[in-house]
Amino acid sequence: MSIAARIKAQAEAKAKAEAEAEAQKNAAALAKTRPAKAKPINPPAPAVPAPRPGRQSPAARQRAFLIASSAGAILAASGIALDETGANDDAELSGEVAKVVLQLQADRRTLKEIKGTERKVAAKIGMLPAYVGWRDGVLAAGAGERGPLDQVFTTLMAWTIDVGDYVAALPMVEHAVVHKLDMPADFNRDPLTFAIDQICEDAIRAYDQGEDAAKAFPAIVLPMLQDLVKDHDVDLHDEVEAKLHRALGMAILAGADPDNEDDLRQRRAQTLLAYQRAYDINPRVGVKKDMDRLKRELRKTAPTDDQHAPPADDAAGTDTPPSGG
Repeated sequence: MSIAARIKAQAEAKAKAEAEAEAQKNAAALAKTRPAKAKPINPPAPAVPAPRPGRQSPAARQRAFLIASSAGAILAASGIALDETGANDDAELSGEVAKVVLQLQADRRTLKEIKGTERKVAAKIGMLPAYVGWRDGVLAAGAGERGPLDQVFTTLMAWTIDVGDYVAALPMVEHAVVHKLDMPADFNRDPLTFAIDQICEDAIRAYDQGEDAAKAFPAIVLPMLQDLVKDHDVDLHDEVEAKLHRALGMAILAGADPDNEDDLRQRRAQTLLAYQRAYDINPRVGVKKDMDRLKRELRKTAPTDDQHAPPADDAAGTDTPPSGG
């Protein structure tokens, strides 16, 4: 590791440790304070709609923000105790329950201070391991009543996609689709539409770059996304569905063996079909020139009816006359 990389890693580790210490301090203070008298240490995250004034006590508002959607099953599955119910305004908030949300609040504040996209991605890579236990608990618990922490889950799903861990993100995407979870308020798309759009954008960019970027992209996620659309009968926007077919075509062609003419020809034909489907859905998807190129290449390499017949010299240059001559 270079000196610059080592310094950067040390700085990031220090910043993360300070953020965790602040989150734990806030969680402990919140747990010891009776909610009816306490002022929230942190304002509700923008992803959680504010309740209508006068309809809920401060304690009820805090619990609506912190309690898991499955009335405890999700948090219990990840080893977090949850004894609170919405019926008792005098119940104290569990520090463990608060920790999940407070950690996310702290991490979101950190991300807002970072301007560069690459640095944001690097920061998310460092943040996500802290949520793995909770995420796995959500997936293990399965169905539950919808609630505020659903948007915590979909936020982490979006971060997992942002950092390029698509394979880990797919079970989260399916969970969000099955249980009809909402994305955070600053997203204007449903979870599957967001996932397909983002992953396919990344795929197209990788295949356009070629070489190492194309090889590094996990192409298997593209047909898995297609399966999710089919299995759950999802109605996608034309632009997003076309982008999925374009990315699939690019992935098929990128896997061709250039030294195997038969494999290359078959992959070109399959890619052309994928591009044609994309073009039919949305003519502005950006595949027209590639379709024309593939058609030319396929015409050049098209097998003829006598491809497997004897060579022309042997068939036409022999002294033996045709049968019946």
